[in-house]
This record gives sequence, structure tokens and C-alpha cells, in this order.
Amino acid sequence: MMQPIGTTVNAVPTRTGKVVIPAELQSDVDQFHYAPARRAGDFVYLSGIVAANGDTEPMDAEGFRRELRRVFTLIEQLLAACEARLDDVVELQMFHVFGSDRLALDKAGQLAAIAAVRDEFFAIPYPAAVELAVADLNPDGGLVEIKATAFAPLG
Repeated sequence: MMQPIGTTVNAVPTRTGKVVIPAELQSDVDQFHYAPARRAGDFVYLSGIVAANGDTEPMDAEGFRRELRRVFTLIEQLLAACEARLDDVVELQMFHVFGSDRLALDKAGQLAAIAAVRDEFFAIPYPAAVELAVADLNPDGGLVEIKATAFAPLG
């Protein structure tokens, strides 16, 4: 399981802003060639972060909520590394694996858990949201991948 961002963050300047790579994600970036977070002018784009169950036993509802909190906390930390906040998020995109044998929740239970945890991090006015069903996610045991876009003017 990915831990929250530590103190080591590599910020790579770009022509329009910067790319932020936490030390914990460097090996993923080296393997898959992506930017975990990228500021481009007044916008911040976050790559998808996966809530996963690495065990073969189904995760219960509370375990799933803990895993979702980890994902939203990482989103918050990546935004902060790009001089943005959760209330700057204008859109969330969520890619769900419904019916996974790694989660002891049906579709309605999975969506309810995500809505409850999302409400711990986002208040009215909520960001726009897209929720899509997918067949599979990387890594194995991926349950939902969440990506975000924020509008956070500097200065």
C-alpha cells in the first residue's frame, strides 16, 4: 500500500509550471513514464491514484473506506506540493471495478462508501465528477482509480 507523501518530493520545472514526483512514486514513474502531479499554468493535473486490495481475501467496508482515505489524503498532498488545495479541485474522475472478488461490497455499497469518504474531503460546492466502470486496474486488486484536475491560480 502506498503511504502518504514523505518529505522528499522531486519538483521538475517545466516551461509552464512543474512536475511533482514523490520519492515513493519514483520507481513507478521510471517504469511507466508519467507525472504523478503536473502544474501547467493555473491548472494542476493529477494522475490516477488506485485504491487497491493487495490481499486475495475480500476487503470489508471499513477497510475500503480506510483505503479511500489514503487515496484522498495523497491527492491532498500532491495538490499541496503544486500550491493547490482540495477546494481548488474542479473535476474528479473515478474508474471503478465493480463486482471484484477483492471487495465484499456490491456496486451500491461501493458507491456509497466512496460518496461517504469523498464528503470527508470535499464540501459544497463539490467538484464535477465522472464515474466509469472498467474491467481491470493496475495494480492487481485495484478497486477504484481516482484522478483530479484543479484550477489554482498562482499569485
